[in-house]
Amino acid sequence: MLLDNADVKRLDSHDWRKQEFEHFEKDMTSESPRFPCIFGSMGLNRNELRFSFFNDIEDDSIEELAKALREYVEQARSFGNYTSMVTFFNIDKNLSIHEYQHTFWSILTRLHTIDLKEWPESIPNEENDPLWEFCFHGEPIFVVCNTPAHEIRRSRRANTYMITFQPRWVFDSIGLGTPKGDKSKDLVRSLLRQYDAIDPFPHLGIYGSPNNREWLQYFIPDTNEVSATAQCPFHHMRRNSMSSVQYIQGSDVTLEEAVMQLLPVTGSVEVQRDTPFREHKSHTHPTDETLLIISGDITFYTEEGELYCTPGDRILLPANTVHSSKAGENGTLYIIALEFVEQPKEEVLA
Repeated sequence: MLLDNADVKRLDSHDWRKQEFEHFEKDMTSESPRFPCIFGSMGLNRNELRFSFFNDIEDDSIEELAKALREYVEQARSFGNYTSMVTFFNIDKNLSIHEYQHTFWSILTRLHTIDLKEWPESIPNEENDPLWEFCFHGEPIFVVCNTPAHEIRRSRRANTYMITFQPRWVFDSIGLGTPKGDKSKDLVRSLLRQYDAIDPFPHLGIYGSPNNREWLQYFIPDTNEVSATAQCPFHHMRRNSMSSVQYIQGSDVTLEEAVMQLLPVTGSVEVQRDTPFREHKSHTHPTDETLLIISGDITFYTEEGELYCTPGDRILLPANTVHSSKAGENGTLYIIALEFVEQPKEEVLA
């Protein structure tokens, strides 16, 4: 559920959501020293920001975060040119920066795992490409993490764990690369020097510039030291996650909703109905496979164990995973989505 300024301010004064918002608002409206993110402050003042709150980072909460982010992406352009979705998590405030950093990349990876829209063709796969950006629901998004553990870099400190999702098109609206936009960028850098007890992060860059690495700016540490051999944790974790079977618990979904969630930009999905206790013997597929349960129940068997699934649950099976299944006493209905695999050119008939 997305909330605006007025929605949050109507919450009870003892509600942790209102309390964290008040801390956030105080930081964003600070004048002595002035908060460096002038565009975020403008978004707050214009009621263009949207807020979401989660009590933990368990799978159910990440599913809800994904729903909120989908809703936000679909509506964001109607909110204004300085919009972002600011997400607060009510989790342990005593973790180290490294623990918060790992949590951040884990959340992005889990969001990606349950995002079934393809990334835009304009976004390269290589994270060190200057044009790489995290995407969700088909939208390139710049992501920022703030934590209670940041002390020296106050601009990345928050009273609770916080992740902000800002559509890439917002920066186009700001006009970076134009005289007006460059003037704003210089002002932000100047404010950072006044606000933080450390020089601006040396890897702050402009999207698309030859030496720019977007991912380095998502979670900025409390120091200015970055290993020359540093690798993007998102891609590292994503590759690891796809090497094993993934189970994602969900909530009830209609057939139409399931089809639209799994339907690729170009291609099709399969609707499978299994009668009560129907078995599929052990087999594999040459591509990754996503299964979304619509009704009934079914148990999948892999070398990693058994997975009992009910409506709304998803199973991600990496390519060549040996698996079998057995429907429950009421049978089951589910959607299957496969990655598209081109036929070898030498086998294509004229």
